[in-house]
Amino acid sequence: MATPHGRLLKRNYFFACLILIIGFGGLLGYDLYFKPYVLSQTVVKIKVDSGGFLPKNHELKAENLYLDSVQTKDIPAGVITSLDQVERKITNVNLTDGSILTESLVDVSELEPQQDEGIFPVPKDAIYAINGSLRSRDKVDIYLVEGEPAAKERRGSSPVAAAPASVTTPGGSMASDASSLLEAEVPPEVPARKVFLSGVTVNYVRTEDNNDVLDSENGNNNNRFTSTGKVAAPELKLKKSDGELLGAYLEQGKKLWIVRVE
Repeated sequence: MATPHGRLLKRNYFFACLILIIGFGGLLGYDLYFKPYVLSQTVVKIKVDSGGFLPKNHELKAENLYLDSVQTKDIPAGVITSLDQVERKITNVNLTDGSILTESLVDVSELEPQQDEGIFPVPKDAIYAINGSLRSRDKVDIYLVEGEPAAKERRGSSPVAAAPASVTTPGGSMASDASSLLEAEVPPEVPARKVFLSGVTVNYVRTEDNNDVLDSENGNNNNRFTSTGKVAAPELKLKKSDGELLGAYLEQGKKLWIVRVE
């Protein structure tokens, strides 16, 4: 018959083995499940052969990218989590092997100009109208508007020519020519405006003191209900040929009606 001391010793051994099993099981569960799936997130990284780097303005291809699991405490803001987000996009900086991709490192919104494009500033005095809710990365349509048409008509009109023709009635009274009066009252037909440039990307929206217009100091985070400043002038990404044509119209005194469409 086992003594009380022997039974106590066996019970201690049992609990020691149980604690050891639970400890090893907890470590395995932490390393194999909790750490990689709960405390981590899948991100996109750069793959470069021979420890080199990808230069700025490089077009990312599938062989340059791979997915990896990284602990959440090591993940930067604006991280890219899908290969589709960055494939065939252009790098903004030089990238080394293993770099975690973020929106600031890759031109996700396609704001960087290509070889045949440029970022064209629009002078404040060339704007006929612009949305106060305009922000960077928006799309706009641009209409051409004649500069000060009313003033030109006043300068070009003659008081004599503008006066309606009159005739003398048999009783000696003066009567205006009805047809001339009717023509004077009917305004000229205004042709329908057509879009000059459509779907233009807005790279930057500047205030008069050259600061970016944002929803708040924390960024564009409240759906344009507020702003950090008054919109003064945008900078637009255009093909160089379109930019040159736009400049020619501005030299002729045209003004731009800039309408946010996206």
